[in-house]
Amino acid sequence: MLRFILLPLLFCLSKVFAQQFTPLVIGTYTQTGSHGIYTANFDTASGRIVLLDSISASNPSYLCISPNGRNVYAVSETAADKPGSVLSFDYNSLTGKLKLLNAQSSGGDHPCFISIDALSKYVAVANYSGGTLALLPIDKMGTLKPPVQVIQRRGSGPDKRRQEKPHVHQAIFSPRQNHVVIADLGTDEIVGYKINTKKPLPLDTLKTKKIKVAPGAGPRHIAFHPSKPVFYVMEEMSGKVSVHIFGKKRIAWIQVIESDTISTQPGSADIHVSPDGRFLYASNRADANSVTIFSIGQNNGKLTRVGQQSTGGITPRNFVIHPSGNWLLVANQNSNNIVVFHRDNSTGLLNPTGEELKLPSPVCLAFGQ
Repeated sequence: MLRFILLPLLFCLSKVFAQQFTPLVIGTYTQTGSHGIYTANFDTASGRIVLLDSISASNPSYLCISPNGRNVYAVSETAADKPGSVLSFDYNSLTGKLKLLNAQSSGGDHPCFISIDALSKYVAVANYSGGTLALLPIDKMGTLKPPVQVIQRRGSGPDKRRQEKPHVHQAIFSPRQNHVVIADLGTDEIVGYKINTKKPLPLDTLKTKKIKVAPGAGPRHIAFHPSKPVFYVMEEMSGKVSVHIFGKKRIAWIQVIESDTISTQPGSADIHVSPDGRFLYASNRADANSVTIFSIGQNNGKLTRVGQQSTGGITPRNFVIHPSGNWLLVANQNSNNIVVFHRDNSTGLLNPTGEELKLPSPVCLAFGQ
């Protein structure tokens, strides 16, 4: 009799636990004492981050979680005598345990971004100093195969110090999963490569969607709107956000607006749209150390600045919005802390919670299921 009472109770408790805690995976730079990749639970009742485990890795500066939540893929941002690589892990989100499955070449030096397609067939990797985009297949076990295609970018920009050659800073799959879209800081270009998985080289380099941002703007990261054919570009070097239409055949510019109004030389970083599509957030490093908040016009996708929030630390390289839309977490690289904000769904504004996690050089945050 007791068994029949306890089983439903345990089931209910597990559901409550699952609703209250969201898996969180943290990437770091490892030159300042970090172990590598950290796993945690994020408590959606209190805003606390509870560390679970960690695994050794060299400069896992960007990572992503598979759609089914069972695998983590991370770059190892290295170069020269230790060429850039991509790591695959088995991931138990309940315990936080990561188990290394394998490593493959990233197809270039200093890989700085990785994303996974909706069907878990490929990861796309941006190699910053290598100036390349790489596409790696994933097998049924979640392990990575060698790159099936590496695209070497060409060109430069007006800033001879930072734009002397291509610097691919991001590679993401478009919302319809029919393009891999890159931001090339070195050439001031956004380029969409159409995918045909039936071809030996899936990415079409001849028929691309391409747009130039302002000379010297240095595009870093892209965020697509969840329901409109619009995307937003965080321009690292200009400290501005540019807004573009992602049409069936072309990319078109529609707006540019300042994000960092403080820094003498901006170093803006990350950009994300809220799950409801009503607000956009952009992080600013350099002298600002802030997140700028924009409302999104529901008719045209254009931006209006509504606020700015200190990140409670130094060098906010990356941030993440909780799937519920209620929380925003910022990874402050140079102050070694992750700061938790409550997000007002009506106004878009951020409110400090007082919750933070101290961790060496956090630079990437990803929520699991």
